[in-house]
Amino acid sequence: MRGPIPWTPEQEAILSHPPDAHALVRAVPGSGKTTTLVGLVERLCAAGVEPSGVRVVMFNKAIATHFQERLGARGIADVRVSTFDSLGLQVVRAAERRGLLTRELIVDVGSSSSLARRVRKRLSKDIQDDEDLIDAITFWKAHLVSPKRARFKGNEPLVDGYALFESLRLGDGRLRVGFADMVYTAVGILREHPRLLGRVSHFLVDEFQDVNLARVELLRRLSSAETSIIAVGDEDQGINEWGGAHPRYIQDFAGTFPWRQVREYPLSRSFRFGATIATAAATLIRRNEGREGLEIVGAGASEGVIRGASDICSTIRELVAEGVSRPEIAVLYRAREQGVGVLAELAAAKIPMETEDFERLRSSRAAALVATYLRLATSDAPAEMDDAWRIAFAPDRFIAKERFARQLKRRRGRLSSVLADRALAESLGQSSTAVDAMAELSRTLELIRWATSTQEAIDVLVEHADLEAQLSPPSASERRRERNAAELAAVLRLFSSLDVAPAAAEGALKALDPSAGASPEGRVWVSTIHKAKGREWRCVLLPRLAEGLCPAERRGEALPGTETEPEGIAQSSWTEQERRIFYVGLTRASERVFLQASASAPSRFLEELRPSLPGRRGGHTAVGAKPSPSPRASGSRWTVDADRALIDAWATDAGLEAIAARCGRSVTAIVRRVVRLGLVKSAGEARARPRV
Repeated sequence: MRGPIPWTPEQEAILSHPPDAHALVRAVPGSGKTTTLVGLVERLCAAGVEPSGVRVVMFNKAIATHFQERLGARGIADVRVSTFDSLGLQVVRAAERRGLLTRELIVDVGSSSSLARRVRKRLSKDIQDDEDLIDAITFWKAHLVSPKRARFKGNEPLVDGYALFESLRLGDGRLRVGFADMVYTAVGILREHPRLLGRVSHFLVDEFQDVNLARVELLRRLSSAETSIIAVGDEDQGINEWGGAHPRYIQDFAGTFPWRQVREYPLSRSFRFGATIATAAATLIRRNEGREGLEIVGAGASEGVIRGASDICSTIRELVAEGVSRPEIAVLYRAREQGVGVLAELAAAKIPMETEDFERLRSSRAAALVATYLRLATSDAPAEMDDAWRIAFAPDRFIAKERFARQLKRRRGRLSSVLADRALAESLGQSSTAVDAMAELSRTLELIRWATSTQEAIDVLVEHADLEAQLSPPSASERRRERNAAELAAVLRLFSSLDVAPAAAEGALKALDPSAGASPEGRVWVSTIHKAKGREWRCVLLPRLAEGLCPAERRGEALPGTETEPEGIAQSSWTEQERRIFYVGLTRASERVFLQASASAPSRFLEELRPSLPGRRGGHTAVGAKPSPSPRASGSRWTVDADRALIDAWATDAGLEAIAARCGRSVTAIVRRVVRLGLVKSAGEARARPRV
């Protein structure tokens, strides 16, 4: 039976593949690979292959379920479809049924998070972040590295954390298995008891570019000399090296599965998009060295458009006004860190969203800082030290933390009393600069307390507090500072949009519905590019394309390693990994792509795209045109004239408060600006100036 369209010659060649050989299918985005795989399973069964001996491995559970349904619609019921994780769990369950396990099996998909928290609490001096530990352990297990073999140059505590994690996971005579453990544990069992799932004649593996050593080893140990491996993938879409994937498994496919001859097939025609997107994507990804990917042929119904976008919210509204339904629109960002500002911007504009990342916005540092200011300013309840310190700390305040804690304890958590009591602060050894800063913070909180709306409170906060400095340590790079400022600006807009009193703002944010009450048919999809794998939309918006965000900034030079690779397990070039991620985002669109460039440091990928676009010849809006900069969280913008007025005032004998009044700014704003203008070396030196 044929699919909804006639098979192309490339597809027909795959469907005619002999059952007794391996196959590697290189498939570009939107090439109809899933339809082709369904057709291949049907052909195999029609040729006499026993359906129960055919196993299909898909990228995620939703795709696996959909694939099984498509087979069922064609009358194929006994072919087993799974993800790699569920396939690994099947092995573990089979071992349990046969009495091969020496521990009681406990399957708990959330166990990694709870175990990581326990490890961090025990090793709190050396490990501050659960996610860093989970990421390292996931990476090691993807490479089948046990704690004894694990190394991590410059981050040795994570090796100790891994050892403790495994001792807790395997403690009390139990075998606790979470997602990251399923394949890892299954391979360990199969080393002693291979082919536990019986005879497998064919493995059909989708998204093969995302396999890692553990997944490859799982396939090997479930296979026999009579098993054919049919893999479909595209190394240009390999975006999971953080999870152990690597292009070498496609490039050395014959060496990875050496027991049968390998035939290679292309699927080079994309039915998703036309020539414009195909040409741009090919121009971009061609810069990756050593790749063996295909050149895309755009065969979609629409030629496609790629253009710049200065404002994501306005672009979405324009598309909806044109008749594009919201579910046909996606906003895709590189990483959740980048997504906080995007989500805040969309929520402030009340654009209905389908997203799983909104909690990341609620718990972001920027949102927590603003919410804490509003809560402590409007509440008479005793303040906890963590909350009080969150708003009290700033690099230019020079408040000593331990002395501040003693002040708070003396006043039983009454923050307003702590900040206003100069005598207590001085008696405990706080500097005069710190005492003045606490008095100014007290006045700021009092102004917020009297604000009648959250909008008014935010205006006060922006004018009187250096929120950017509180979010970015002095050691932060300029790019990091700019990213934090952009995220903060979006979060401030979101708080300002809340139609509640300042005291209710934190609760309103917690209760905020990202869908804005719309049904799924009325929501825009918003996610990371990784979560968009296997999906497509008519219109895709790629926001905040800046150096340090896309391409993302590396967490550090070191990677988790082993005793034989102590410097870190080898990976592709970081830039090439990031280029593949951008390529995947670009190729999710069937008709239009909108690219929002950073005003100060636009992504290098925009320049790489530029030669391929018709816009150079007047056909489309230029990509990489700088959008209007995001509002910064620093009050009204400093102009050249305002800077000159400040420089002239600073040259007089006037005190800080007099200069602030003359310039129409707060003392904090004046201090911050004179440091940036180079009139003084530090905020401490600026604050040492007499106040009157």
